[in-house]
Amino acid sequence: MSAAVEDLLRFGPAILLAVTVAWLALATRRTSREIGGRAFGFGSGLRQRSARLLFVASIGGAAAALVSHAVGNAPAIFAPLAGEAFLVRLAGLALAVGGQVLTLVAQGNMGRRWRVGVPRTAPDALVTTGLFGLSRNPVFLGMLAMAAGLAVAVPSPAVVACALAFWIACEVQVRDEERFLERSFGPSYAAYRSAVRRWI
Repeated sequence: MSAAVEDLLRFGPAILLAVTVAWLALATRRTSREIGGRAFGFGSGLRQRSARLLFVASIGGAAAALVSHAVGNAPAIFAPLAGEAFLVRLAGLALAVGGQVLTLVAQGNMGRRWRVGVPRTAPDALVTTGLFGLSRNPVFLGMLAMAAGLAVAVPSPAVVACALAFWIACEVQVRDEERFLERSFGPSYAAYRSAVRRWI
Protein backbone atom coordinates (compact mmCIF):
# COMPACT_ATOMS: atom_id res chain seq x y z
CA MET A 1 0.00 0.00 0.00
CA SER A 2 1.42 3.40 -0.99
CA ALA A 3 2.02 6.15 1.55
CA ALA A 4 -0.70 8.29 -0.07
CA VAL A 5 -3.32 5.55 0.31
CA GLU A 6 -2.16 4.89 3.87
CA ASP A 7 -2.57 8.60 4.71
CA LEU A 8 -5.98 8.68 3.04
CA LEU A 9 -7.19 5.75 5.15
CA ARG A 10 -5.62 7.25 8.24
CA PHE A 11 -6.84 10.85 8.04
CA GLY A 12 -9.73 10.71 5.55
CA PRO A 13 -12.40 9.22 7.83
CA ALA A 14 -11.88 11.78 10.63
CA ILE A 15 -11.87 14.68 8.16
CA LEU A 16 -14.99 13.36 6.44
CA LEU A 17 -16.92 13.12 9.70
CA ALA A 18 -15.75 16.56 10.87
CA VAL A 19 -16.75 18.24 7.59
CA THR A 20 -20.19 16.61 7.61
CA VAL A 21 -20.95 17.53 11.23
CA ALA A 22 -19.75 21.12 10.66
CA TRP A 23 -21.83 21.45 7.48
CA LEU A 24 -25.01 20.19 9.14
CA ALA A 25 -24.45 22.41 12.19
CA LEU A 26 -24.06 25.46 9.94
CA ALA A 27 -27.14 24.46 7.92
CA THR A 28 -29.17 24.14 11.11
CA ARG A 29 -27.98 27.53 12.34
CA ARG A 30 -28.73 29.15 8.98
CA THR A 31 -32.22 27.61 8.89
CA SER A 32 -32.89 28.80 12.44
CA ARG A 33 -32.09 32.36 11.34
CA GLU A 34 -34.27 32.05 8.23
CA ILE A 35 -37.32 30.81 10.10
CA GLY A 36 -36.84 33.06 13.13
CA GLY A 37 -36.93 30.09 15.49
CA ARG A 38 -35.13 26.90 16.41
CA ALA A 39 -34.51 24.35 13.68
CA PHE A 40 -32.99 22.05 16.29
CA GLY A 41 -35.00 20.35 18.99
CA PHE A 42 -35.81 16.90 20.24
CA GLY A 43 -39.02 16.14 22.11
CA SER A 44 -39.07 15.63 25.86
CA GLY A 45 -40.34 12.04 25.83
CA LEU A 46 -38.21 9.02 26.62
CA ARG A 47 -37.93 7.96 22.95
CA GLN A 48 -36.70 11.38 21.87
CA ARG A 49 -34.28 11.69 24.78
CA SER A 50 -32.94 8.21 23.97
CA ALA A 51 -32.56 9.02 20.27
CA ARG A 52 -30.73 12.25 21.06
CA LEU A 53 -28.41 10.46 23.50
CA LEU A 54 -27.65 7.75 20.93
CA PHE A 55 -26.94 10.35 18.22
CA VAL A 56 -24.60 12.31 20.48
CA ALA A 57 -22.84 9.21 21.81
CA SER A 58 -22.41 7.60 18.40
CA ILE A 59 -21.08 10.74 16.70
CA GLY A 60 -18.86 11.68 19.64
CA GLY A 61 -17.57 8.13 20.02
CA ALA A 62 -16.86 7.79 16.31
CA ALA A 63 -15.06 11.15 16.27
CA ALA A 64 -12.87 10.10 19.23
CA ALA A 65 -12.07 6.76 17.60
CA LEU A 66 -11.31 8.26 14.18
CA VAL A 67 -9.12 11.03 15.57
CA SER A 68 -7.30 8.54 17.81
CA HIS A 69 -6.72 6.36 14.76
CA ALA A 70 -5.50 9.34 12.71
CA VAL A 71 -2.92 10.44 15.27
CA GLY A 72 -1.68 6.86 15.54
CA ASN A 73 -2.11 6.44 19.27
CA ALA A 74 -5.29 4.40 19.38
CA PRO A 75 -6.10 2.17 22.34
CA ALA A 76 -7.30 -1.30 21.40
CA ILE A 77 -11.00 -0.37 21.36
CA PHE A 78 -10.32 2.44 18.85
CA ALA A 79 -7.75 0.58 16.73
CA PRO A 80 -8.88 -1.13 13.51
CA LEU A 81 -9.07 -4.89 13.66
CA ALA A 82 -6.14 -6.52 11.89
CA GLY A 83 -6.48 -8.38 8.65
CA GLU A 84 -8.92 -6.29 6.60
CA ALA A 85 -7.59 -5.71 3.08
CA PHE A 86 -6.81 -2.10 2.24
CA LEU A 87 -9.03 -2.32 -0.87
CA VAL A 88 -11.99 -3.18 1.37
CA ARG A 89 -11.12 -0.23 3.60
CA LEU A 90 -10.90 2.03 0.54
CA ALA A 91 -14.31 0.79 -0.60
CA GLY A 92 -15.65 1.66 2.86
CA LEU A 93 -14.22 5.16 2.59
CA ALA A 94 -15.78 5.54 -0.88
CA LEU A 95 -19.16 4.47 0.56
CA ALA A 96 -18.74 7.02 3.35
CA VAL A 97 -18.00 9.77 0.82
CA GLY A 98 -21.06 8.76 -1.20
CA GLY A 99 -23.13 8.88 1.98
CA GLN A 100 -21.77 12.33 2.77
CA VAL A 101 -22.67 13.64 -0.68
CA LEU A 102 -26.17 12.16 -0.42
CA THR A 103 -26.62 13.71 3.04
CA LEU A 104 -25.55 17.19 1.97
CA VAL A 105 -27.52 17.19 -1.29
CA ALA A 106 -30.66 15.92 0.48
CA GLN A 107 -30.25 18.54 3.21
CA GLY A 108 -29.98 21.15 0.46
CA ASN A 109 -33.21 19.86 -1.10
CA MET A 110 -34.97 20.69 2.17
CA GLY A 111 -33.88 24.31 2.20
CA ARG A 112 -35.63 26.30 4.93
CA ARG A 113 -37.67 23.22 5.86
CA TRP A 114 -34.56 21.49 7.29
CA ARG A 115 -35.05 20.44 10.91
CA VAL A 116 -33.07 18.36 13.40
CA GLY A 117 -35.29 16.34 15.71
CA VAL A 118 -39.04 16.65 16.00
CA PRO A 119 -39.89 20.38 16.02
CA ARG A 120 -42.63 22.00 18.05
CA THR A 121 -44.29 23.29 14.90
CA ALA A 122 -44.27 21.82 11.42
CA PRO A 123 -42.45 23.44 8.50
CA ASP A 124 -44.63 25.44 6.11
CA ALA A 125 -44.68 22.63 3.54
CA LEU A 126 -43.86 18.97 3.08
CA VAL A 127 -40.77 18.31 0.93
CA THR A 128 -41.59 15.63 -1.66
CA THR A 129 -39.40 16.55 -4.64
CA GLY A 130 -35.76 15.99 -5.55
CA LEU A 131 -34.24 13.14 -3.58
CA PHE A 132 -37.38 13.12 -1.42
CA GLY A 133 -39.26 11.83 -4.45
CA LEU A 134 -37.11 8.68 -4.30
CA SER A 135 -36.83 8.17 -0.54
CA ARG A 136 -38.74 9.67 2.38
CA ASN A 137 -35.49 9.86 4.36
CA PRO A 138 -32.56 10.57 2.03
CA VAL A 139 -30.69 12.56 4.71
CA PHE A 140 -30.83 9.65 7.15
CA LEU A 141 -30.06 7.23 4.31
CA GLY A 142 -26.93 9.20 3.46
CA MET A 143 -25.85 9.37 7.09
CA LEU A 144 -26.38 5.63 7.53
CA ALA A 145 -24.32 4.93 4.40
CA MET A 146 -21.63 7.18 5.80
CA ALA A 147 -21.69 5.41 9.18
CA ALA A 148 -21.47 2.00 7.51
CA GLY A 149 -18.65 3.19 5.25
CA LEU A 150 -16.66 4.56 8.17
CA ALA A 151 -17.09 1.27 10.05
CA VAL A 152 -15.63 -0.57 7.05
CA ALA A 153 -12.84 1.99 6.49
CA VAL A 154 -11.81 1.93 10.16
CA PRO A 155 -13.15 -1.39 11.47
CA SER A 156 -12.46 -0.83 15.16
CA PRO A 157 -14.83 -2.11 17.84
CA ALA A 158 -15.67 1.50 18.79
CA VAL A 159 -16.51 2.66 15.24
CA VAL A 160 -18.60 -0.45 14.55
CA ALA A 161 -20.48 0.02 17.86
CA CYS A 162 -21.05 3.70 17.05
CA ALA A 163 -22.41 2.83 13.61
CA LEU A 164 -24.87 0.36 15.20
CA ALA A 165 -25.94 2.93 17.82
CA PHE A 166 -26.43 5.52 15.06
CA TRP A 167 -28.60 3.09 13.10
CA ILE A 168 -30.80 2.45 16.16
CA ALA A 169 -31.13 6.21 16.74
CA CYS A 170 -32.14 6.73 13.10
CA GLU A 171 -34.79 4.01 13.30
CA VAL A 172 -36.32 5.62 16.40
CA GLN A 173 -36.10 9.13 14.97
CA VAL A 174 -37.60 8.24 11.59
CA ARG A 175 -40.65 6.67 13.19
CA ASP A 176 -41.16 9.63 15.53
CA GLU A 177 -40.84 12.06 12.63
CA GLU A 178 -43.33 10.04 10.58
CA ARG A 179 -45.91 10.33 13.35
CA PHE A 180 -45.24 14.07 13.61
CA LEU A 181 -45.59 14.59 9.85
CA GLU A 182 -48.78 12.54 9.75
CA ARG A 183 -50.31 14.72 12.48
CA SER A 184 -49.07 17.89 10.79
CA PHE A 185 -49.89 17.23 7.13
CA GLY A 186 -52.63 14.59 7.35
CA PRO A 187 -53.84 13.25 3.98
CA SER A 188 -51.00 14.83 1.98
CA TYR A 189 -48.43 13.01 4.07
CA ALA A 190 -50.42 9.77 3.90
CA ALA A 191 -50.43 10.01 0.09
CA TYR A 192 -46.70 10.75 0.04
CA ARG A 193 -45.97 7.85 2.39
CA SER A 194 -47.92 5.44 0.19
CA ALA A 195 -46.11 6.63 -2.95
CA VAL A 196 -42.49 6.81 -1.69
CA ARG A 197 -40.58 4.21 0.32
CA ARG A 198 -39.19 4.97 3.77
CA TRP A 199 -35.64 4.19 2.68
CA ILE A 200 -35.13 3.06 -0.95
